[in-house]
Amino acid sequence: MVNKKGGKKHKRGKKNTLETKKLRYKEDGQEYAQIKACKGNCRFDLNVFDGKKRMGILCGTMRKRRFVNQQDVVLVSLRDFEDAKCDIIDVYDDNQVRQLKSEKEIPVSIKLEEDNEYNADEYNPFDIKDSSDEEEDDDKKKKNTSSSSSEEDVVVNVDEI
Repeated sequence: MVNKKGGKKHKRGKKNTLETKKLRYKEDGQEYAQIKACKGNCRFDLNVFDGKKRMGILCGTMRKRRFVNQQDVVLVSLRDFEDAKCDIIDVYDDNQVRQLKSEKEIPVSIKLEEDNEYNADEYNPFDIKDSSDEEEDDDKKKKNTSSSSSEEDVVVNVDEI
């Protein structure tokens, strides 16, 4: 039997719909937090919104499937036996964070964007100058100083000659 239409038939059932995940609210033993630093090995420094700083560990189901970055808002599960550690169980995107703010689930004072320490006008690490540019600038300065000194030499008292 020859395929007259061409292409693969398994691609027919593919749907191009965008599914939004349902917003997950905190329950007993859970709290919202914001990531402050990435330590490596799926460990993060968190500012938990109950006022404490804790180390958060990414749960096994999220490893290599969900990416977590600095300044992200996450849902953590608090540990009864270790108060300094917690488990990250969910990550919120920007739209979900705005929705949580509007519903007053999280404080309004948190920042979503990372603050930039450097102003673009003040600091430019990629400002490259060639050595030929510096040599040209030096030559111009020497010419200007030599021309000004030659003008001084031109002013000679004629009576002394």
